[in-house]
Amino acid sequence: MLVNPAPLPVTIAPVVGEALDGYLERLAAANALPHPVLVQRLFEADAPTAFLTIAPAEPLVANLAALTGLDADALRCCTLATIVGIDTDGLDPANKNTWRRVAARGWPPTHGTALCPRCLRGDGVWRLSWRHPWVTTCAEHRLWLIDHCPTCGRRFRSHRTPIRAVDTDPDRCGNPRGARGRGCTQPLSELDSIAAPAAVLAAQRRIDGALQGRPVTVHGDLMEPRDYLRELKSLSVLLLHLAAPPGGEELVSWADLARADRQRSAGEKGARWGLAPPTNLQLRGQALAAADEILRATGLDEAADLLPPWTELTPATNDGQLGWLADHTTMTPLLTRVVMAATASRRRLATLLDRNPEPLLVSAIPQVLPAAVYNQHVARMLDVTDHTGRLFVSLCLARQHPGTATWADAATALELPAELGTKTARACSAHLLAPSSEFIAALARVANDLDPFIDHRVREDDVRRLARSRGWYRPWAHIHLPGSHATSQQYAITWLWTQYAHGHTDTSPGWQHPPSRHDRAHYRAYVRRLGPAATDALIELVDDSTPADRRTA
Repeated sequence: MLVNPAPLPVTIAPVVGEALDGYLERLAAANALPHPVLVQRLFEADAPTAFLTIAPAEPLVANLAALTGLDADALRCCTLATIVGIDTDGLDPANKNTWRRVAARGWPPTHGTALCPRCLRGDGVWRLSWRHPWVTTCAEHRLWLIDHCPTCGRRFRSHRTPIRAVDTDPDRCGNPRGARGRGCTQPLSELDSIAAPAAVLAAQRRIDGALQGRPVTVHGDLMEPRDYLRELKSLSVLLLHLAAPPGGEELVSWADLARADRQRSAGEKGARWGLAPPTNLQLRGQALAAADEILRATGLDEAADLLPPWTELTPATNDGQLGWLADHTTMTPLLTRVVMAATASRRRLATLLDRNPEPLLVSAIPQVLPAAVYNQHVARMLDVTDHTGRLFVSLCLARQHPGTATWADAATALELPAELGTKTARACSAHLLAPSSEFIAALARVANDLDPFIDHRVREDDVRRLARSRGWYRPWAHIHLPGSHATSQQYAITWLWTQYAHGHTDTSPGWQHPPSRHDRAHYRAYVRRLGPAATDALIELVDDSTPADRRTA
């Protein structure tokens, strides 16, 4: 190492997020130094030159700090070793064999870099994150990164020298090509950019946050960035293995890409995605996005609802489903919990519900199934209270509709609290007495008995409208329930809500606050006083408030 290396005439600071090799080229340009001259000054006294952008040797960093007058830590920030997800522990730049320790941990950075043409066109800065295995898109410009030059066919900046050996135009590829002193002349500004899907960009933004050291929300709780990337990798690897066999194309559009990458990388034991990610950035990005969707779920139950379509693709082996899944990724504690929950019997029911090609319109599904229909078709199949069972059947019918991928989605579609859907499904699925196939058949009979022309959302709106109006209760009560206090209007509304609109008791617009045990008891006592004439008159009241052009019965 130089004892007192002469500083360069011009010093420029690295841009935040800039890769070290790109910074060195900008430094050379600022000082009008040919690349070979800067390299010679930088690596005097035999400072190791390997792993420049990953984890450079300390003598090299010290030389560069002396040449620029910058703090060594600021220069180290231009290397991958400072970014979450890259573990360089045990790497010795003076001994290239130590790289095996890094590679054995899985998903190490590869030689060269990807790029975003629009970023380079804007400021000419080569981002360090483009080299990160978890980065596949530019979230700012919503584009897929490009990692191979269409002219030379190699990854960008895949030269063996610390920086590009030839002083090429910054807008050119510059990869070595044949004769010494000649580089690839592909203009980077002319590269074709492809828009990335919204789901991939959403995942990339969460990944970018993790790379910047910010905790990431996983199943409703904040997770440390390093742990999030580890979970994301393990789940992505599993989804890649599940998508590659026949049938994967029915689930995801990138199954063919996974199949092709598996053939490229498969050894005697098959594809080794746990050690190296797919080389195709679009395949990698879509697998990461699919995994992140499951990690982004609000809780374990919702995550487990999203996984069964994948686990249904598990090949039949002597090891069984769980054995195969465990053999094809690193089963972290979190992933183990999700897989165990997803393969439970109640999840198989959810998978069957997702396969109905002709679901009933959501508007024709009441929040709580009418008691008569429930008793005729389903009551003996569930070991739960009738009200809970009727709610569960309605959730099952809603779950069959496109766009309701989880029980929480099904509840939301029926204008019920999302958590109510998850809790009800958990309770009822565990107490299903009949085989799932028989229960699905019973649901079909239930759907046939429901009138598709009755819009229960409209009925609910009609009851809400009557609940907001005043002046009707006293005249009705004077005839049908003498002595009833005006505050008992809430019970009349709740009766209409549960018997006319077939809504859930707790969501009745009659309640001024969530009903307590005493409220429910008073309501039941009130209902026992209602005769047929009183209930018929209530229904006439709500019908009279309904616009004539809307059919609700």
